[in-house]
Amino acid sequence: MISIECFRIEQCGDMTIVRLVDNRFFDTDKYEQLQQDLVAFVERQQPTKLVVDLSSLVYLSTALTNTLLIAQKRLQANSGTMRLFGLSETVREALQHLKLIGTVFAVYADETAAKNA
Repeated sequence: MISIECFRIEQCGDMTIVRLVDNRFFDTDKYEQLQQDLVAFVERQQPTKLVVDLSSLVYLSTALTNTLLIAQKRLQANSGTMRLFGLSETVREALQHLKLIGTVFAVYADETAAKNA
């Protein structure tokens, strides 16, 4: 397991799991660092299957949404896929309101469903 300040990475066969840390105390610099670290990881490792655990997140900020969108685009450019799971009701509602669930992001109820999709 690799640990970066903003997230942890686990390798599970050909699947990479990214677990984001609790973002309640993130300031602007932390979001910038998260974006830089996650995009750099995606570009460097070029995972074909990326599963992102959002269960530790309390809310969804614009900066975090932007980070996920950038990572998704980078993955798609390399023929990779990204699946999200562990969304709180607040995070799920925010993504649904933005019409990102089912159009841009594939969201699953739990880790097992995301891995098996």
